[in-house]
Amino acid sequence: MYQWISWLQPTEDYRPLTYPPNKEILGWWCSGYTDEAATLCALVQAEDEQAAKAEVIKEWPEAERWRFCERRETKDLGDRFKPTGWMVERLAV
Repeated sequence: MYQWISWLQPTEDYRPLTYPPNKEILGWWCSGYTDEAATLCALVQAEDEQAAKAEVIKEWPEAERWRFCERRETKDLGDRFKPTGWMVERLAV
């Protein structure tokens, strides 16, 4: 099961603590900015919202103001969020 999740990351450097992030994070993207934070989203391999948030917190401990968490049956994210680097293998269908 997959979760498509988004949050605000209020740090100057919004990258995860490790590179690449833990194996449950299949891909992540910065989709914009507010005055105080970067808006991040990720596809997480997790059974539910609580498990997805726990995986995100491992890499982005300052994550706040969860925007959404949507259950996904597939890894397909359409054309907007293209995988790069380490994400290509993790998001291979």
